[in-house]
Amino acid sequence: MSDEHGLMTSEDAMTESWSTRWYTPLVVLGVAVLVLMVLALAIVEVLVAEAPPVVGPESWTTPLERADEALRDGDVRQALAWWREARSVALRSQQWEGLVEVGDASRRLGARAGFRRDGDAQARDACMTALERARRQHSLDGVLRVAAAFGELGEREVVVHAVRIAEHQAADDPRARERVRAVADRLMTHPLEVGTPATIPGGVEP
Repeated sequence: MSDEHGLMTSEDAMTESWSTRWYTPLVVLGVAVLVLMVLALAIVEVLVAEAPPVVGPESWTTPLERADEALRDGDVRQALAWWREARSVALRSQQWEGLVEVGDASRRLGARAGFRRDGDAQARDACMTALERARRQHSLDGVLRVAAAFGELGEREVVVHAVRIAEHQAADDPRARERVRAVADRLMTHPLEVGTPATIPGGVEP
């Protein structure tokens, strides 16, 4: 009887061991999947938090228009406040267009408010950042527009640098290279005067 009892105990133990071995991998797999899901959600949240906000041109053009209106009314302080808002938005946007427009506005504001040197310095800073963004984004339009902006500022060395970047981006595209040559010829042989609006062949203009 003891043998029978011992045999039953052994069989029960084997059955229990088999049952445990059968579902244990499933439990481990389920836990692993859950951990991976939590990690994936955490990564997505971090990426979303770090991603720059998507903003449209109106985000900086509207405050720049208001800055011009304030300047026409003689309110330099309010004009500067609107300009700072536009600059902040343009920097956060990660787009080159906003910084070029902020640079243009810096020159206008500086000239009309009596601090042209500071306005030109702010314009240079904005356009340098715009040039780097356009280069990084492989935007030929952006590089050429920034080259024209530096032409207005009389920054010949930076114009040459921007043209070289544009030539590299144009690569073997005949039409693109023709555009680059046209801009280079215009800026090098006929430097733009301060205040002259720049027009880029191909329809891109400030």
